[in-house]
Amino acid sequence: MSMTDTRLAKQPAKRPLARSVIRIMPFTLFLLGLAAIVLFVRSGFLPMNRGLLSGSAWLLLFLLADLSAKSAENRRMLERDEKERLQSVGRIQSAVFKINDKATLLGSSYEDEKLVLKKMVNSATALQPAANLEASKMEYDILTTLTRLDFLCDKAIAGTDRDGNFQKELDSLSTKLRAREKL
Repeated sequence: MSMTDTRLAKQPAKRPLARSVIRIMPFTLFLLGLAAIVLFVRSGFLPMNRGLLSGSAWLLLFLLADLSAKSAENRRMLERDEKERLQSVGRIQSAVFKINDKATLLGSSYEDEKLVLKKMVNSATALQPAANLEASKMEYDILTTLTRLDFLCDKAIAGTDRDGNFQKELDSLSTKLRAREKL
């Protein structure tokens, strides 16, 4: 056993314990509050009807706190999802711009492909984030195709794309981008 292994073995697992304490703390506080209310009612310091009202108010307070916490968590998740959608669209736009810039190095036999790439820049610029799963799948597929197209563009610049794979991939990407733009 190495030195790092023995140090890791001696460290206690603090995070799971802390999380479990944090999870049970509201319930413990709630039960202690109810126990205090019951104690005051039983000792005669608090009439029964006020004790019931106090218990109901205590329960309502905890339900509202829980609802508020869940609402805040949902808001954070929605903001994170929106940020991820914006980043996905940004990655697509960046990759299309990069390939379009690289395409300026292509020979004169690729003029049609250059025009398609210029149109694709406009499509990518107009692309808006969408919240549905189909759009996410399409964006992933588009990014994968853009990676292949970047590689094939390098091959076309070098003059080694004899099979015309650059043109085929460009047509495929153009179709995928138009389909995603409609969502």
